[in-house]
Amino acid sequence: MSRSYEDLEAEAASVSVEGWDFSWLDGRATEQRPSWGYPDDARAEAEAAGLDVIDLRLEHLRTVMP
Repeated sequence: MSRSYEDLEAEAASVSVEGWDFSWLDGRATEQRPSWGYPDDARAEAEAAGLDVIDLRLEHLRTVMP
């Protein structure tokens, strides 16, 4: 059974928005991570624009610095 927008809005308006308690969203709000990675895309875009990119990830520093 699908609930109307008005029912959902009334329920949301009745919950407390004090502090950081979002437990009323449990089971309602879901997310799926995107297939792309922002840092990888940003790096590729910067390099395509001719910018130098410094890789400061710890695993990279371990391979470059003895």
